Amino acid sequence: MKYKSIAVILLCILSVDLMAQPKLQKDLPLKYLVHEPTIKAAHPPLIILMHGYGSNETDLFGLKDKLPKNFLVVSVRAPLTLSGNAYQWYSRPTINEDLKSSGLIVQSFITAIVNKYHADADRVYLSGFSQGAMMSYEVGLNAPELLKGIAPLSGMIQQVMKPEIPDTFALKKLRIFVAHGDSDNRIPYSQAVNAVDYLKTLGLSPEFHTYKGMQHAISDEELKDFVRWLLEK
Repeated sequence: MKYKSIAVILLCILSVDLMAQPKLQKDLPLKYLVHEPTIKAAHPPLIILMHGYGSNETDLFGLKDKLPKNFLVVSVRAPLTLSGNAYQWYSRPTINEDLKSSGLIVQSFITAIVNKYHADADRVYLSGFSQGAMMSYEVGLNAPELLKGIAPLSGMIQQVMKPEIPDTFALKKLRIFVAHGDSDNRIPYSQAVNAVDYLKTLGLSPEFHTYKGMQHAISDEELKDFVRWLLEK
């Protein structure tokens, strides 16, 4: 009986732990994980997180605990399978086509997720890391009317994006938070500088943060700056 009791207890603990795991949602154009705000509102602000190359929707989902508690947090899976549980937003050989295709899927997802969760359509933010950061540029610069702001973390603006960017009133209103480590060993820091310089030629005013000694990563200091930016009106 003693061993049976221990087995029952362990089974209960395992069941609770499994129930606590977020369920992968598959009802919208992208598969995703969702964390609803702990500070409730009829129409919460929304932040959508996009992972980097070779990762998946679980990679950035842990940031939910550091983001503002009134935000609906959604972490999405890229549409292109790399291998196993690894995904990508685009591949090098077909980068131009993939950027456009993935960008359109993200746009559709934004509209769908806002409608499903009754989020505030005027306070939708798109953020990504590495390849996900590049997607935030792709979507934000081409469909700024869907967003309040974008936050590319350790990313760059691909050259193929530039001829496609429309000059619209909505674009001029787009808020942008750019963050990059000056020791990034994957995407050179100079690429972030180039992106910021290019954004300024479009009449935009990105908020640019450099993190000394940081490589291709997200730091606690960066997250604090990001949260402060999100909470600004």
